[in-house]
Amino acid sequence: MPILLCRFGFHKWKNYGERVLVFWKEPGFLPGTKVKKKKYVLSKRKCLRCGVKEEKQFTENFNGQLEITGCERIEESER
Repeated sequence: MPILLCRFGFHKWKNYGERVLVFWKEPGFLPGTKVKKKKYVLSKRKCLRCGVKEEKQFTENFNGQLEITGCERIEESER
């Protein structure tokens, strides 16, 4: 049953790896305003059920701050 959940995209992630500070903006309470947010995240994650590993992709914005742009699967041969 757990593998079936992973096939439908309901993974049980455990984060690990390098700690990175990322920044982003969200819409504020008033229309047209933005709220700056920041958070420490870990750079890799692994599914505890099926063993799939992913690494987060970071890009640097025009201020020189990092933001997350997506995740990429780590293949068995790259480990």
